[in-house]
Amino acid sequence: MEKTIYDTNKLIDAYKNNEELNGYTTIFSIIEFPKALKLGLKIIYPSKEDYSLAIKLSNKLLKIGKPIPAVDILVSAIAINRKMKLITKDNHFSNVKEIFNEFDVIIEG
Repeated sequence: MEKTIYDTNKLIDAYKNNEELNGYTTIFSIIEFPKALKLGLKIIYPSKEDYSLAIKLSNKLLKIGKPIPAVDILVSAIAINRKMKLITKDNHFSNVKEIFNEFDVIIEG
């Protein structure tokens, strides 16, 4: 079974549409949208390795002139370090994919 992390915007949609999700989210998404706790997803907290990778990603994004919000860099690092797929609606995650090809991200419209 593939492991999936849902970004905040997907949690909001699922909550509003009374959809069932299976998988994971991050503590950052729960902080942004606490009602997502009702969806019953497993919550991932960042590790020291996630913060280290996030700094590397941030530096690379700055070098190519495509920075993204810090929380989204951390969410990307969490997904990358755990070899999990991130599902989001935010197009700026494609910037991370541009610098880290192994990043498994699905950007839905």
